[in-house]
Amino acid sequence: MSRAKLLADLKAASADYATAQRQFAAERFNVQHGIAHNLMLAESREHVAYHRWLGAHEAFATSAPKRAPKPAPKVSAVAPRDPGAEAVADYWRR
Repeated sequence: MSRAKLLADLKAASADYATAQRQFAAERFNVQHGIAHNLMLAESREHVAYHRWLGAHEAFATSAPKRAPKPAPKVSAVAPRDPGAEAVADYWRR
């Protein structure tokens, strides 16, 4: 699939998941207030929507273009200058 289709699928899955979360919250409210409810169905829908969203997100993330590797740092033939070590060496040379 192209990245555009994967992104569209991810957006649809995100919208479905948000709807399922709202429905689940509404059913929990109904349970807390003694109103007729179908909590198990709402929980199941929320669970399925979450896993669909998770799969769509993973598919979109793995389709991202890979970055070019960074070039290795150049190794200098000259040792780096350490002023602290030079000061200690000068002190002991006296």
